[in-house]
Amino acid sequence: MPRKVVWEDIRWDDFHPEVSRKVLMGEKMMIVLYKFKKGLTWPMERHEAEQGGYILKGKVEFRSEGTVTVLGPGNSYLIESNAPHESHFLEETILLDIFSPPRKNLMEKGKGFAPDQSKE
Repeated sequence: MPRKVVWEDIRWDDFHPEVSRKVLMGEKMMIVLYKFKKGLTWPMERHEAEQGGYILKGKVEFRSEGTVTVLGPGNSYLIESNAPHESHFLEETILLDIFSPPRKNLMEKGKGFAPDQSKE
């Protein structure tokens, strides 16, 4: 049975001075609503989970294997399993990230912004 989610009812987790998130965790999928401050760079990382997302507001520059892609509102992205990637936020950005399988290590205290280079 589908579970209704009202994003406004979920509190922002301000786990980093420049990043806030709201998280939904399933058995095989994780959905994260992120809010990034302008100028932040999420360091290069790779992970077992496939990652897809949708930009709701702002502008982000993705870098992967020598390619630079700039995305804005209404754009989506797909990142293959174990593909190295980093993100630089050109404006305050709100995006929806989806991971399968879930990246449970992101929920561990102190690991929400410290990308793990190992396979999950």
